Amino acid sequence: MTVKDLATLTPSGYPAVSLLMPTHRTAPANQQDPIRLRNLLAEARRRLDSDETVPREVASQVYDEIATAAERVDLRHAGDGLAVFASPGQVHVRVLDSPVQERVVIADTFEVRDVVADAARRHRYWALVLSEQPTRLWSGDGPELVEVTTHGFPFTHEGMGLPRDYGQEPSKHEMERHRQFFRDIAGALAEIDRLDTRPLFVLGVDRYLPYFAAEWPRPFAGTVLGNYDHAGAHEVYELLAPRLAAYTAMEQVAALESLDAARGANRFAAGLAECWSLAHQGRGAHLLVEEGYHSPAWVHDDHLHPPDQEPHQDAPGVLLDDAVDDIVESVARQSGEVTFVGDDSLASDGRIALIVRY
Repeated sequence: MTVKDLATLTPSGYPAVSLLMPTHRTAPANQQDPIRLRNLLAEARRRLDSDETVPREVASQVYDEIATAAERVDLRHAGDGLAVFASPGQVHVRVLDSPVQERVVIADTFEVRDVVADAARRHRYWALVLSEQPTRLWSGDGPELVEVTTHGFPFTHEGMGLPRDYGQEPSKHEMERHRQFFRDIAGALAEIDRLDTRPLFVLGVDRYLPYFAAEWPRPFAGTVLGNYDHAGAHEVYELLAPRLAAYTAMEQVAALESLDAARGANRFAAGLAECWSLAHQGRGAHLLVEEGYHSPAWVHDDHLHPPDQEPHQDAPGVLLDDAVDDIVESVARQSGEVTFVGDDSLASDGRIALIVRY
């Protein structure tokens, strides 16, 4: 699911259960994760059973969904956090690269803020390995790659291959068959990309690239020359890592240049409180945040206050464990863009800045 999909994730009805917990990548810390997960599941069951507005059979159904989904998570290979969402008839699981505050929330909506922020920090991409025997597509999420086996992938070209000797001239019939082969690949990838648009990295020998480039409507995010049709996920990532780093750096530079232009046009906001207010008004077009920036804050009378300024007891506020993640979710919900930039890139803007729509 994309960042915008996650931001608008809606339950099928009440109760909407959100279970979030920090996890650990290595031993011995991860040995406690199964115990913590069982404790959270027990807390979810207790809360569901004690909620008089939830029919017993619905409570049992939702608990069974969330417990079954949680049992399928391999905590030996977890990230830094786990999120499980369930409502009657639906369940969603996300393994996160960012730690989360441990909690069980039962409400009318899912607690998706941490998941949206985690997704925005990730670098998702398509890796297309062009070959006649076969062409494979990988779904990339940072260093994690999973092969796509839908929409006709992997594609295998039937018949004679492209000439390897540039002195040879294929017939017009052969040329058209090759063009059709790469046209089919481009069409299938376009269907997938429409569901989840990402930058495309292409790996393949140089005689394949012009055929595919003629059918693909956008520039490639990067290319790797060579024959890698039987390379595994780890090898593909190692080949792409320098290109991914270069592309991410280019994206950050472009976002900062857009911020400079918005600053000149007086269409930007800076600092946590102002960005929070404008994001919740739906005015955020493009949010820029430093990678390592997190900050709790109090919400009181529709204003954001520093964590050390707790509202008066006569007018209590709400403490956000991370106001940055809350802003990320708000911008994503309003179809805005989110770009994380290097630390100190926004030092003069309070580590967070927002390009506004008006």
